[in-house]
Amino acid sequence: MWSFDGQKFSESLPIHFRYGERLRVVLVNDTMMNHPIHLHGMWSELESATGQFQVRKHTINVQPAQRVSFRVTADAPGHWAFHCHLLYHMEAGMFREVVVS
Repeated sequence: MWSFDGQKFSESLPIHFRYGERLRVVLVNDTMMNHPIHLHGMWSELESATGQFQVRKHTINVQPAQRVSFRVTADAPGHWAFHCHLLYHMEAGMFREVVVS
């Protein structure tokens, strides 16, 4: 099963961000496949293992058995897609709705 936090999209509620909030998102890939993860509407600021800024990206590639973190500022009100860019992973459940309000 492909999912975020063990929940497929069909079984999940939206993830809520407060407008202007600064967040750290931690992604853990416990599979043997790459997962290019994309959050629409906002930039992702990839961090090193020690929390230092590395680069701003739209898509964060999470290698097998890798843990990565990125920071995001919720500066775009609305409803946004958060998903794996591999379409069959997204269709199988690696998709969530992010609501910024």
